[in-house]
Amino acid sequence: MAKVRVNYTNKDYEAVRQELVQRIPTITDRWTDFNESDLGMVLLELFCGLGDMLLFYLDNQANEAYLPTARQRQNVINLTNLVNYRLDLPVAATTTLYFRLAAPLPGPLTVPRHTRCRATTDQGNVDFATAEDLVIDAGTLDGMVGGIQGVPAEETFVTDGSQGQVLRLTAKDIAQGSIEVWVGGVKWTEVRTFYESTPADAHYILATDALDQTSVTLGDGQYGLLPPSGQVVAVRHLKTLGAGGNIGKRLVNSLLDAVTFQGEQVKLTVTNIQVASNGNARESLDHARKQAPAELASLWRAVTKADYVALAEGFAGVAKAQVLDVNDCVNLGYYHVCVVIAPDGGGLPSQLLKDQVLAFLNDRKLLTVTVHVKDPVYVPIDTEAEIYVYRDYDRYAVLDAVMGKVREALAFDSVRFAQDIYFSDLVALLDGVEGVSHVVMSHPAADVPIHAGELAVEGTTNITALYVTE
Repeated sequence: MAKVRVNYTNKDYEAVRQELVQRIPTITDRWTDFNESDLGMVLLELFCGLGDMLLFYLDNQANEAYLPTARQRQNVINLTNLVNYRLDLPVAATTTLYFRLAAPLPGPLTVPRHTRCRATTDQGNVDFATAEDLVIDAGTLDGMVGGIQGVPAEETFVTDGSQGQVLRLTAKDIAQGSIEVWVGGVKWTEVRTFYESTPADAHYILATDALDQTSVTLGDGQYGLLPPSGQVVAVRHLKTLGAGGNIGKRLVNSLLDAVTFQGEQVKLTVTNIQVASNGNARESLDHARKQAPAELASLWRAVTKADYVALAEGFAGVAKAQVLDVNDCVNLGYYHVCVVIAPDGGGLPSQLLKDQVLAFLNDRKLLTVTVHVKDPVYVPIDTEAEIYVYRDYDRYAVLDAVMGKVREALAFDSVRFAQDIYFSDLVALLDGVEGVSHVVMSHPAADVPIHAGELAVEGTTNITALYVTE
């Protein structure tokens, strides 16, 4: 009996069908009708269809075993956990809240942490909470404190005495970094793993799956403290709108929680004196695929420029970062590193975000290095040109396409720090739109250099569409 070579790289329906049909003569000489109406061919093609689906899922499972090719969120979560990387939850927008009294008080006034404020926008109410206690000294009228977009919430559980008890939260819009766990009135500490936890350490682990369900895992008595049965566990967090919290300044206009002084409520106004920025949805798979290897390469320590960039861009709320040293800025001395950060969605980072990034990097830098965190500088690129359109095209439709190309090329997600804008690239961009005959670019008239710490952004775009003359 002749042997038919099986090509294991042909796994689609047609290839499988062809392989099976070629094998029929080696099995029997009585099957000679290969028409689609033949019952045997009907069954064969059914098996080919099932085989095609089965091979597709087998190939898919192989792809899911590698970070660059994995497409299912749970598999990306599992793979990044292997290198101690965890995907971010939705990121809450941050701003600076300004509180002002109607009249000075004889003693210090404390505005407690998580005091709620509200902004009224066209899209609805957006709630903020103070990030820490604010103390307005006696005789003064005002004070400023960082604000986080979100509504404080709490979920309670009761320990059952089992080892490694898992508490599953119901909320799915929890702000990144906002979870606190209190067991029996004592605040516990989050760790990534129980590897170094002793039986006396009040540690817990957080995990979020692909369906955005967050769970809290307590210790088992050997790795991490095992709480006794009947203890009340309070899990506090902020429920955030993510990117929906990015609002303009001076929109926060009401105080939801009463603030008291010596038992009496005081008159206090509040507003946000800074644009609320860096709010974002949960971390995307593309970002995780890029960020996890970068942080692994840094070993979570800031030594080289690449380390600082990887750690800063891995911080929740930071979209882009660039590191400046003495070679980039004459105002910097040796052993000084300036990290320029741009928040998610663009704009300027809040003071709270900069303080958080600075504290994060200070824990990972060399002892002899001083770190500074600064705002980016946005350089508007004004574009003025005339495009000449072929007469068999609608010039207004072509103009819309050209404007979209300019907007896309200079969008926040499309540019990087210190990326020069070349005159030839702009001309080629406009000239490459279908229907455009040629372009006369009047501004910019030459290449636009973008320096360290700067980002190009779309300025005034004035493009005129004209038909080609005969």
